[in-house]
Amino acid sequence: MKRLRDPRATPSRPGAAGALIDVLEFECQGGRFALPLDSVRRVIMSAQPTPLPGASDVVIGLLNVAGQTVTVLDLARRAGYRPTVLDPEQYFLLVEIASFPCAVVAERIVGIARHDASARQWPPGAGGAAFVDGAVQLDDGLCLVIDPHRFLFEQDIIQLAAALAEHAHD
Repeated sequence: MKRLRDPRATPSRPGAAGALIDVLEFECQGGRFALPLDSVRRVIMSAQPTPLPGASDVVIGLLNVAGQTVTVLDLARRAGYRPTVLDPEQYFLLVEIASFPCAVVAERIVGIARHDASARQWPPGAGGAAFVDGAVQLDDGLCLVIDPHRFLFEQDIIQLAAALAEHAHD
């Protein structure tokens, strides 16, 4: 996987043959993950969110970021790891998921990478998760590319919308 200093130098062209995709790679509980770079709005340092009763177990809570309510999501829990314990050394990757402004917790930002979109697939014999677009083989293992449009499942969206509506009335 080629590392880039400036992803804007040669823009990716999704949908084209041999199309390249830019991703932001990060680590979560020792696993390597990536989000499409065009879906990441900002990266901020971790903070303590306010709990959101009634939301699904992948929701850690709410955070006010520059006057906007952001839902903090637990990628580790969604990926089958133990629930995240927030730490001031972590990061929040701000991204829109299912029309909600959200933050995904990352322990470490690896950097920006570019790879051939057609290489983003599951290796033979590997299973797939509904929220993962595919996997990229790295020199030191796999990097799972998350599809932000599929991260929240239908029941998560219903619960989150109801919990946010209840929170707004309080």
